Amino acid sequence: MLSIPKIISVVLGSLVLCLSLSDTSQARHNRGTDPCLDRRALGIEKCGAGKQQGIRTITGEVLHINGTRLLVKQTDGEEVIYQINLSTKIGGDIRPGNRIEAKVNEVEGERLVISIDLAR
Repeated sequence: MLSIPKIISVVLGSLVLCLSLSDTSQARHNRGTDPCLDRRALGIEKCGAGKQQGIRTITGEVLHINGTRLLVKQTDGEEVIYQINLSTKIGGDIRPGNRIEAKVNEVEGERLVISIDLAR
């Protein structure tokens, strides 16, 4: 004859097993629909960038640096003032005359530099 504690433990164990397997099967099913969920997918760095509004990459020549303002002549010939701050990631020694590549975001009419590096 089976004891009640054994029956309860078997039933609870089966319930826990079913619940844990359902999460796994749902994750496997959903993974194919969104390439951003698959960490091995090529171009995964672009998934987050597509969701961020207004961020773009510019290239050009630094004409002048004044405190936190940067005057850049872009490759299309337009001269634009960009704002840098403490959160700007700066790669290299940026000086007037350098060719740069920067990720910028326009917020409330102000062009903010997210990251800047010397162009190759």
